[in-house]
Amino acid sequence: MRRTVRGSAHQRVLALALFSSLASVGALSLSAPAHAVSTRAFVLDDAASFGQGELAGVAVRSDGRVVAASRFERSAMPDDAGLVYAALAAPDGTIYLGTGDGGRIHRARAGRIETFVETGQLVVSALALDGATLYAATLPDGRIYAIDTAAAPLTAPRELARLVVTPPEAGAEAQPELVWALALDAAQQRLFAATGPEGRVHAIDLRTGTASVYYDTLAEHVMSLALAPDGSLYAGTTDEALVLRITAANTASVVHDFPGNEITALALRDGVLVVAANEFPDPPAVSGGTTKRSASAARSARPRPGKAIVYRRGTDGRTERVFSQDEGHVTRLELDAGGAIYAATGAEGRIVRIETDRSSSVWADVDERQVLALGLTGPSPFFATGDGAALYRPSETASARTWTSRVLDADFAARWGGLDWRGSEGIRFETRSGNTARPDATWSDWSSPLASPGPIRSAAGRFLQLRATLPEGGELRAVTAYYLPENQRPVVAGVGLKRTPSKREDPTAPPAASPSLPLSWTTDNPDGDRVRYRLRFREESQPVWRSILEEHETLTAAEYAWDTSALPDGWYVVEVEASDELSNPVDLALRSSASSEPLLVDHHPPTVTLTASGTQITGEAVDGLGPIVRLEVAIDGGDFRLLFPEDDLFDGARERFAIDAALLLETPSGDHVVAVRAFDAGGNQGSAEAVLRLGPAPARRAR
Repeated sequence: MRRTVRGSAHQRVLALALFSSLASVGALSLSAPAHAVSTRAFVLDDAASFGQGELAGVAVRSDGRVVAASRFERSAMPDDAGLVYAALAAPDGTIYLGTGDGGRIHRARAGRIETFVETGQLVVSALALDGATLYAATLPDGRIYAIDTAAAPLTAPRELARLVVTPPEAGAEAQPELVWALALDAAQQRLFAATGPEGRVHAIDLRTGTASVYYDTLAEHVMSLALAPDGSLYAGTTDEALVLRITAANTASVVHDFPGNEITALALRDGVLVVAANEFPDPPAVSGGTTKRSASAARSARPRPGKAIVYRRGTDGRTERVFSQDEGHVTRLELDAGGAIYAATGAEGRIVRIETDRSSSVWADVDERQVLALGLTGPSPFFATGDGAALYRPSETASARTWTSRVLDADFAARWGGLDWRGSEGIRFETRSGNTARPDATWSDWSSPLASPGPIRSAAGRFLQLRATLPEGGELRAVTAYYLPENQRPVVAGVGLKRTPSKREDPTAPPAASPSLPLSWTTDNPDGDRVRYRLRFREESQPVWRSILEEHETLTAAEYAWDTSALPDGWYVVEVEASDELSNPVDLALRSSASSEPLLVDHHPPTVTLTASGTQITGEAVDGLGPIVRLEVAIDGGDFRLLFPEDDLFDGARERFAIDAALLLETPSGDHVVAVRAFDAGGNQGSAEAVLRLGPAPARRAR
């Protein structure tokens, strides 16, 4: 059962990180179109195919190159922290980490991580630092704490403010505020808090600890804040995904109305504003009208993940899209001194670096699925994750720079061929293989390295994985792995007459007689070979098969119109053989065959005989094979009407019938012609007529 927390998408990130895991992303299939025993290849030569691999000390650029990048070393959080949702680095290099393990704050310094503060709340959602004072916001009660960083580890920090509002008309506290972001205005000695579910920005006076509503938006939540040097405050909202500029006079203007439904992150530097606009699936409908609070509850049930677009707004006021992705939202943003943007993602545990020319690269890739805290542009670079809390800092040891491909699926057992690549000198490739979709103990070990293109050194199998080690300054541009899959037999089944929807007005009417039988069948063709079909037949009591097609006739369609006009009436079995010889050498071609149920070949119509006596007509319809499937009668050239046999069942090659013409005539007198026709199962029709002589019609009485 998934547990949810009321609030916006960020809060649902917390709930998912605390109580569940995101669905894993499927393996990439990169096999080139080909056939069975023909050579196939996995070709990886663009950002999409490289980007689905695992990165360690390398980055995948948007132009399709794998290049060297910063190395990061992972430090696991103590006490099963669950997630790190907020973090910052102090000037002395200490990193403070707000987590989801009872709202603890941990600090990393001198090579170790220790628990520093226990708030007793669910999550520490935001941090801000003013000199020696650390401010921490928590969920779900909207509490903000002021913590002396010089103090010893605390179990009961001083509460600075609790962001609740007392409606005058109610005389009671409203729903506790959810604090999503903090922004410190050191010059004015105040702290701004972005909150929900009433969509307010609060201002806390740091001298008195009192809180007031600084600006009340029309949105459910204010998710992100950025403070400009002139004192104006930028606020990102949910719902309409607006970025507001709020001045010291408590007036606001819309900077931009972005697509999507949540401005999750903002970053501001040297007059350049960077915005993460996420689009999450629509929440379920809320009954009883929509309010901020009810809509917020509905939003908590929205599925994850969303789509993301990153925008840059320059000093000239022009807003442009610089990055987008359809799978996964952006959780945090940073802007470095050179104008490069770092965007953390919440689906695959990656950090994307976006250059000023809008090119991008996957800068970091970790095992956790959510990067929830960024600090890459300061003197002590770091980032931290959810879905398994960890702190990542630049590695101080020289570790290998490696790119590892996704598991590549050949669909069937395969023999591996050559491995080729394009890139700088000094690249080394290793491979491993197996028969399970995820590498396990049954897989082969990593092969010895290939220093130049050559044969793959792994055992035959269905799955293959590649690992490239790059030298300092090296780059990988493309890699191709060739393989020969095991040929798969085409399996034919369901041989019979092709069924087509009836267009006749009477769906019970027999088919039109024809010497051509429309044969059809199905074929399971796993490896997509071109399939050739051979057709044979025999009379059901005979052992000898005869060919329907000449050997020079090549049939590749799974249907055939069989001309039976030269065959005697009878029951015949048809056999279809499927062969993949058109796509494989003769000695490697595979075949299968299947036979039909006996099919009726009937070229001769039934005979109909009639005997008339008074108004009574008796007769019978007889067919050589049967059964008789329909009888019809008409009087004096009128419309034919359905006629049933004596036993009401059409179940044999001989059917007797009787007709009382008096029931069909308005006046049972005079001469009349009665016609009866019979149909057999092959649609053949036979008929006969008889004349009824019932005497003169009675004279009409004069009035």
